[in-house]
Amino acid sequence: MNTLKKTIVGVLTLLAAARADAAIRDAGAYLRAQVVQRTLSNGIEVLMLDRGAAPTLALVISFRVGSADESYDTIGMAHMLEHMLFKGTVTIGTKDYRKEKRLLDEIEAVGSTIDRLRLTSPNNAQLPSLTRRLKELEKAHSAYVVHSPYNRIYSKNGGVGFNAFTSRDQTAYIIELPSSKLALWADLESQRLREPVMREFYLERNAVIEERLMRYESSGTGLLIEKFIATAYAAHPYRHPIIGWRSNIEFLQLDRMREFFTRHYVPARMSIAIVGKQNPAETLAVLERSFGRLPKRPEPMPAAIREPAQNGERRFEVFFDANPSLVMGWHKPTLPAKADFACEVIASLLSDGRSSRLYRRLVLERKIASSVSAWNGFPGSRYDNLFVVMAAPQGSHTLPEIEAAVLDEIARLAGDLRDDELERILNRIETKAILGLDSNMGIASLISHYQTIMKDWRFATSYLDDMRRITRADVVDAINTYLVAKNRTVGYLLRTRDQKK
Repeated sequence: MNTLKKTIVGVLTLLAAARADAAIRDAGAYLRAQVVQRTLSNGIEVLMLDRGAAPTLALVISFRVGSADESYDTIGMAHMLEHMLFKGTVTIGTKDYRKEKRLLDEIEAVGSTIDRLRLTSPNNAQLPSLTRRLKELEKAHSAYVVHSPYNRIYSKNGGVGFNAFTSRDQTAYIIELPSSKLALWADLESQRLREPVMREFYLERNAVIEERLMRYESSGTGLLIEKFIATAYAAHPYRHPIIGWRSNIEFLQLDRMREFFTRHYVPARMSIAIVGKQNPAETLAVLERSFGRLPKRPEPMPAAIREPAQNGERRFEVFFDANPSLVMGWHKPTLPAKADFACEVIASLLSDGRSSRLYRRLVLERKIASSVSAWNGFPGSRYDNLFVVMAAPQGSHTLPEIEAAVLDEIARLAGDLRDDELERILNRIETKAILGLDSNMGIASLISHYQTIMKDWRFATSYLDDMRRITRADVVDAINTYLVAKNRTVGYLLRTRDQKK
């Protein structure tokens, strides 16, 4: 079960258990009754839940924009934009914006010229002098920069957990603050959306290249997963890494980033979730005064391309100086399709805990695998996605041996699943991942996610009921329909020394 859905189970179960009011017996009913949804004048959806005695708030701003919204010219843009929105505004992150602005304009002119020449005339004699000039300008500009400006402000005002993330489906900005700092947060966050200054762009672009080197190019597992997604998806933008391809990152353009920001960071694709001690009416008034000032703009069209049906198994190999690993995946529908819930149950049956089928058979009994896991809903949820199994062999056992064993266990599951086993796993899903999830941020993240991905936070309230409707026949049907050979992609990570010459 993926992390988000574990959070869903934990939060909903705790909500039901933690309420002292005996009249509140259903977690979904509690959320439906307690979450207040309002829409700002410009179209931003606001979700508020007054909860707890401690005067603190969990705040999540989310945009329905991720790497799935990028074109070939803008791959990696959503992730890079997230980085740039931490740089400040015309008044935040600068010591003298009037003087800084002149340097920023020259830096962009020189940087864009360098990029154009590197693409069209890589041996151009002007490149060395232009590169030196860019470094001189960046050094002069650094005198006007206040680094990590938001961290400084929020730390002084009791903020914790200030962060952001970009996925294929969304980009979100999160923090927890004292309730008394709501207006400060609203002013800061709305200002950086109204008038962001994308300072230190080329330095940050180099930092993202280094990030890619560390997370992908220096990691066997990173390379395996990147190649797996790009092989499983032939057409859909899910195929591209969130961070971007190396060649894309090197030539991301600042003017294109501004266009991407203006096009996608629109109120119609934005939601705000606030959970904690508050008066929702007062909260809404604060948000209208700040975020309500963001201009209303047309919502961009979602990705029109759909992944064509896979009509044959796809295979690949990746060589790296690392222990061998196997990854297997099958295309399947996303929420709200019943098959998605069935695949969630299959993942739990196969690898959730030491008594799960794959772990028990491959790791404990046969001792052919050192690790094995299965999960549903990869690499995103806005569009149809994948059911995935990963495993690593133990000792002298091989990847083909592991692959055959995994396929055998999936076939066995379709043939001998019992109602009592299904009941146990459904009970396990309901009770798993409870510790540590009774938090304002857990609930805020939960309702924010569904509002962003499904355009309706209420999907969170019916999750457990939908899971309970899954029958043995649904599980068997999902296996026989989706977990089949022609719909499968298989990848091997092999040691470099084993590569055939």
